[in-house]
Amino acid sequence: MPSMGTAAPLFDIKMGGGLFSKVVSRSDDMSDGLRNLYNDHEPDLAPMTLLTPKHVPNFIIKSSMKLAFLNANTGEKMPMSLQEKGGLRKKQVSQLNHFLRDWRQNEIKEIDGAVLKTLIDVCTNYAPKSGALEVRITSGYRSKKTNNMLRRSSSKVARRSLHIQGRAIDFSLPNVSIRELSKAAKNICPGGVGTYSTFVHIDSGPKRAWGSA
Repeated sequence: MPSMGTAAPLFDIKMGGGLFSKVVSRSDDMSDGLRNLYNDHEPDLAPMTLLTPKHVPNFIIKSSMKLAFLNANTGEKMPMSLQEKGGLRKKQVSQLNHFLRDWRQNEIKEIDGAVLKTLIDVCTNYAPKSGALEVRITSGYRSKKTNNMLRRSSSKVARRSLHIQGRAIDFSLPNVSIRELSKAAKNICPGGVGTYSTFVHIDSGPKRAWGSA
């Protein structure tokens, strides 16, 4: 049997890297991701707010494209190719759930398919005919422990954030203005859209919008 060499660790605690992705050193222009985690004005939903059940990510991809995901906090990278009229393969769903994990706690939670659909549909509008579209992720799933830690640093973090349920993603497209990205998200997202200085929040909660670009 051929020698396979030394296997890479499944998770790099220092940088947040893992099984499906590559970690690079975080450059200065990624610092906005870290800073804005403490500045999430996501409005708290009322305790008795009823949410629709999570969706499985079985939607149809509108057009073929290549995406280059980047974690704005750790520098972790993950490429993904999507095919027109196809769907997300089981492996791709697993990759996305892993990439959007709470990297501080190394906890993975299934991301709502409704949020993934919104993210993919928005990206479809801007994907180039050749090359890959960079998708910069500021925040995906957050464990309660991480969310409470962020709340101790800032009162602007929602106590019942939909990030805790895997129902929210904060992202940006470096070559698209936040104003334009926010407008596109509001036209596509059936849930909440929050607009911040360096990213847009999308979720599968009630239809609502906050913030301004």
